[in-house]
Amino acid sequence: MKTSEKKVYITQLLAIAMAWASFAVAPSANAETAVYHATFIEAYGGPNASLSACAPGTSCGTATVRQFGHGSTEVVFGACGPGCQTRLVTFDDGSTLWIIEEGNLADFQSPGASGNHGYIGFGLPGNPQFLEITQTIISGTGRLAGATGSATGTVKVAGGVAVIAVSGTITLP
Repeated sequence: MKTSEKKVYITQLLAIAMAWASFAVAPSANAETAVYHATFIEAYGGPNASLSACAPGTSCGTATVRQFGHGSTEVVFGACGPGCQTRLVTFDDGSTLWIIEEGNLADFQSPGASGNHGYIGFGLPGNPQFLEITQTIISGTGRLAGATGSATGTVKVAGGVAVIAVSGTITLP
């Protein structure tokens, strides 16, 4: 599947998931809300490493979500507008989470006196770089069917690797 076809497919799936979620009036009386803490690790290359195996316009890697397990993750940049990414997390058992992730890539910041020193691999000087993000869990499948939630966190980019750590809540029907 070509990158442009993949983006269209993911955008269509996102639209379907959002339409489905809009029919939900309120959580069921048996809904359970829990702490959501996730870490995503995405290696994308660097000055001494090969480029990522992800399709252009995407980032991919591993996912660890406390209480729910391990799996893979793929982000499609700009899939829902400027500064808005979609993230699909696929767990080892095949269950998934669809997430809207907001954070403008132009807002990465280098801390303290790091200034323009170093290289992070995608055109911005300064190593490391940080970006504050928000996540909205819009749906899930398998054991996470009907999941909703929200989280905030930070993207840290250094040495050709992005580490995303977020915390919030997740509600399961």
